[in-house]
Amino acid sequence: MKKEFKNLVLGMLIGGTAVGAIPTVAKDARDYIEVTYRNIKIYADGNLVDTTGNEAFIYNGTTYLPVRAVGNAFNKAIDWDGANSSVYIGKRPTTVGTPTVLIENLDYFTKDGMFSFRGLSDSGKDNVGDIHSSGVSTDDQGKIQYLVNAQYRRIKGTVGTCFSERDDSDVAIFKIYGDGKLLFSSRPITAGNVPESFDVDITGVISLTLETSFEKHSHSVELYDCGLYS
Repeated sequence: MKKEFKNLVLGMLIGGTAVGAIPTVAKDARDYIEVTYRNIKIYADGNLVDTTGNEAFIYNGTTYLPVRAVGNAFNKAIDWDGANSSVYIGKRPTTVGTPTVLIENLDYFTKDGMFSFRGLSDSGKDNVGDIHSSGVSTDDQGKIQYLVNAQYRRIKGTVGTCFSERDDSDVAIFKIYGDGKLLFSSRPITAGNVPESFDVDITGVISLTLETSFEKHSHSVELYDCGLYS
């Protein structure tokens, strides 16, 4: 079966695009292209990959695979950086240097009731088995606010859950606000989802707020290698 797509940006857009034979010369344009669907199945280590809504397709003799589905099959975090037109598989490049302050060393201004951060659970081991040397953890629902007074340009880290809760099917969400404006909302933190990297611009932000929420009951939310950068 063939379908014609208009205004499809050829590249690595998460959700419906692919990993395949990528030209060595970058292209920033829009094309009219015709792709072929053949109910292509993807197997990773003998297991069928769920590509519902993101089927593989053939274009000009090359088979293109959905990046997120393949990444999840190999327990790799997948992130789309729209500002830099980049897809990150696994860890992001460590090109931003050392954080000015780690989140565990930043004193809060105010917080909701009993909300608090503590040290990482399971010695920093996340639900896919990677070990992190720094970070904080909470199983409280609520918000914590920091007065950063426009001293920082970004907050960067990874959010997920600990290894001992890798089978917990409850859903947690982590959000970042700058001066009351939502800047980042995580995908569901739950069993079967890999940790998610974030790199959020907080230039000019006076008040930085971190929020966790749960669908039913308490659930570990962990911020790994999370810091603020000047």
